[in-house]
Amino acid sequence: MVPRGRFGSDPSPFSLGGGDHETTLIETASGPAAPAEVGPVPRPRGWLGAGAQALLAALVGRVALAGIVWLSLRVFPRFAPYPGQLPDSFFPIHPALDGWARWDAAHYVAIAGQGYGGSNPSPHGGLGFFPLFPLLMRGMVAASGQEATPAHLALAGLILANVCFVLAVPLLARFGARQGGPAVGRTASIALGVAPFAFFYNAAYSESLFLLLVLLALSLAHGRRWWWAGLAAGLASGTRLIGLALAPALLLLAFRRGARGADLLAVGLLAPSGTVAFAAYTGIAFDDPLAYVHAQGTWGGWQEHVRFYAELFWRQPREALATEPRHLFIMLNLAVALVSVLLLPLVWRRLDPGTALFTTLIVAQAGVTWVSLGRYLLPAVGIYLVAGQLLESRRLATWARDGLLVASTLLLALLAVLYAHGYWVV
Repeated sequence: MVPRGRFGSDPSPFSLGGGDHETTLIETASGPAAPAEVGPVPRPRGWLGAGAQALLAALVGRVALAGIVWLSLRVFPRFAPYPGQLPDSFFPIHPALDGWARWDAAHYVAIAGQGYGGSNPSPHGGLGFFPLFPLLMRGMVAASGQEATPAHLALAGLILANVCFVLAVPLLARFGARQGGPAVGRTASIALGVAPFAFFYNAAYSESLFLLLVLLALSLAHGRRWWWAGLAAGLASGTRLIGLALAPALLLLAFRRGARGADLLAVGLLAPSGTVAFAAYTGIAFDDPLAYVHAQGTWGGWQEHVRFYAELFWRQPREALATEPRHLFIMLNLAVALVSVLLLPLVWRRLDPGTALFTTLIVAQAGVTWVSLGRYLLPAVGIYLVAGQLLESRRLATWARDGLLVASTLLLALLAVLYAHGYWVV
């Protein structure tokens, strides 16, 4: 009898792991093949190779992207800030760094340096941003013994973002390799790195920290380490509000894997703990547990971020795309969302239910906002895993696969340059 895999399913190319023993059929001269148990077999090390190759590709790509951004800032002046934008040039004489700390990076620097409320120049005292990323920025500066100047805090944000990205790449490669083989894991990580809005992983934003925590939570859950998975999810929910999507995803996975009641309770309590703690803090400090929601609401809601663009593109598509360049990026956001929606059926068919549910909830943000949507869809890990499987499929011609990766890389470079020059890459 073929032994069941570590996670309760028969080993297969798309399973999430296999047992430490395997059964094989041995041909004999006297009769048909019979099942025979063999001794312990070393774990396949393919995912290690895939992770190392994916990390190497990511590092080479990031060095090239940083070089492009640096060269563009040396040659062309940056755009004038939009009205109301916080000062976001923290390294004016170091263009290699300066272009990676624009826009929201200034809000994180303000929160890390001055906390919430009070003299914080960010709108609503910075309450429109979650706390874990700026807390870690401030902690890094304090640990270094340096003064918490805006430049030092911005540099801490850049280091934190890039370290998290470097850790996340091989983790995704391992995750993908367990579901489809080393080639799938490697290609999924490459897709992660060349996604059009993936430059945010290396900017002083919370995107790479959030991605790392998501991958840790899902990986720990697949290893049945429910408490640790809940803790990682709790940290994710203290980084971004959408981190709450990990709670139902982990609970579904735990239930389907037959977790004990105590483990289900732990996941249910720990997974949303970051958001709950932030709400409790704002309730005590500002008498408003929904301060984040109220702060975000003043920057526009569904009417401004979805309905306005839907009516504009429907009634005046030619004028809309010919008059305001930012509308082109809204269209790019929608194109990324459309690809993600089209891949969701494969995500549910080929991946575990926890990853599929989390990915679906991330993609569902397309119904809430079209502004910054490309960035909001970045942590949809199931999309990368399925993309890795499709790009490695024999049905897809090599030229088509290479063409898709090259086109996405060119878009990535263009958006990174625009962001570095202060353009609002919506």
